[in-house]
Amino acid sequence: MDFAQDVIGFEPFPWQRWVLIHGLELRPDGRYRFRTVLVLVARQSGKTTIVEIKNLWKMFVQGADILGTAQDLSVSEESWDNAVDIAEGIPELAAEIRDVVKVNGKKALKLANGGRWRVKAILSRRGRSGRGPSADDVNFDELREHHDWDAWSAISKTTLARPRAQRWAYSNAGDDLSVVLNALQAQGWAAVEDPSADPTMGLFEFSAPSDVDCTCGRLHPAPHRPDCEL
Repeated sequence: MDFAQDVIGFEPFPWQRWVLIHGLELRPDGRYRFRTVLVLVARQSGKTTIVEIKNLWKMFVQGADILGTAQDLSVSEESWDNAVDIAEGIPELAAEIRDVVKVNGKKALKLANGGRWRVKAILSRRGRSGRGPSADDVNFDELREHHDWDAWSAISKTTLARPRAQRWAYSNAGDDLSVVLNALQAQGWAAVEDPSADPTMGLFEFSAPSDVDCTCGRLHPAPHRPDCEL
């Protein structure tokens, strides 16, 4: 939180603070508690800010190699663009920047300490995504758009050789086609019920409980009434 508040001047929302503190918990050996972190939150809630703050902290403090991915390249580039603006606008951080590549499709932010943030478009079954170089932290944005396991299986392997690596996936609610999101969400629920089932899986879900239904009878797109249970 010191980096976010004192260096960047950002005051996180309570849910953002919770994710950043607990998603980055450490084990006694210095590795991250969670190898995979799934963040489920509604649109326009500050999800992109989590990506920016966490990635900048890992780059500037740990010299981490970051890879941002999304089915639509513009999605991962949005976080990258915002982060570059933040870093270039703070003299303390700007002094550590070695190179900024702003060519579309090849964007990269490189630091003097070896930290780097690249962005990459990921492809579906019709255009298989290559594995690529290793990374300390891989971000999968809009996970609900993953309708097969091709991209996840290929890109998540880039973290295997890194001892303190993490895979962060972000999404709002998906549907029946969101096979990767649905599987990881179920895996997270199972870990909540029995942490020994998968101690490396972290689920941070900000949504209504599954057993709560609408009680106001609203018709989409009208909002739910204030007294609605949902």
